[in-house]
Amino acid sequence: MTKRKKANATDSVRGHASDPEMNATRPTEPPPGDPAPNTMQLIQEHLDVSKQWVEAGAVVITKTVETVPMTVPVELTHEEIELQRLPVERLLADGEAALPRQEGDTLIIPVVEEELVVVKRRVVREEWRLTKRRVAQRREVQDTVRREHLQFDTTGGVEFISDEGVPDAGTTPGL
Repeated sequence: MTKRKKANATDSVRGHASDPEMNATRPTEPPPGDPAPNTMQLIQEHLDVSKQWVEAGAVVITKTVETVPMTVPVELTHEEIELQRLPVERLLADGEAALPRQEGDTLIIPVVEEELVVVKRRVVREEWRLTKRRVAQRREVQDTVRREHLQFDTTGGVEFISDEGVPDAGTTPGL
């Protein structure tokens, strides 16, 4: 790092004491290319200012960990299963399967069991056929019966003739 001395107003007019150009004696004759011999030159210093980064100091950062107990409310969601048992009592058709099915958010699982079926049936064991018919039978019946007879008495020349056309001698069998 280079340090420069600050110039003040008198240095710029007279020059700096450490500068050899300022302390040298000037010749009476001007060097070639210089202005006329009876002139006096005034020399002025100019400052050339530049900047550069220098370390001005340091910062030391140290990290420490602090453990602090903390309570944070958190909303947790979980699923619950609602189980409903509904009696159905429906007979399955031959070859029908009881498969689970979905209705919205509800899963329906049919429970199937074999059921002992006792059937008491009335069975016609035999028939009796009755046919009504008329049958004639000949029988002999004996009993006492009464009969009446008519008797005709004729007088004079009157003759009685029965239905059979045979003259009767005065009696007619039962009518």
